[in-house]
Amino acid sequence: MASYGAIIGFCWLAFVLAWVIAGLAYRDTGRNYNTRGGSGLRNLLAVGILVAIGYGQIVRFQPFGEYAADFAAAGVALCVVGLVFAIWARVALGSNWGMPMTEHESPELVTSGPYRLVRHPIYTGGSAMMIGTALVHPLAVLPCVFFVWYSVASALREERDMDQRFPTAYADYRKRSKMLVPFLF
Repeated sequence: MASYGAIIGFCWLAFVLAWVIAGLAYRDTGRNYNTRGGSGLRNLLAVGILVAIGYGQIVRFQPFGEYAADFAAAGVALCVVGLVFAIWARVALGSNWGMPMTEHESPELVTSGPYRLVRHPIYTGGSAMMIGTALVHPLAVLPCVFFVWYSVASALREERDMDQRFPTAYADYRKRSKMLVPFLF
């Protein structure tokens, strides 16, 4: 089980590194950052993830009983898939990326790569990573619930913003893609 925890930790480290590298690569993109409140929520979530993973290694709370290893293996797989999906989405966005709910001076509607499957693949990938983390470290269930809620709320707000920026194109895009879960929702 310790190796599962190490893989989860590696996934989150890879996620952070990918975001830092992408941020440096697309540094001056004319994006306007959102409020301190939004940053505070993201920082709180990051602390929750770190605490859950750290204490998950120390506290042996395991609600899955004899199936703990099976749930942990599924969690690792889900976390890895989520990581790959989120990074793929970040690369596909390129300089169009911004912190959640930011406004760009000259936005483009990206519908290629993972955006063919879902309109918010970074939220999808991050949520998959959180669910996978909670399957390995059950103490992460609270940050997981918060993150999934935050992802859905942010996606709904971004849907409204995109409808205003790209009224015709976004309506067409919504008809051929799902919001967060490929082929389902």
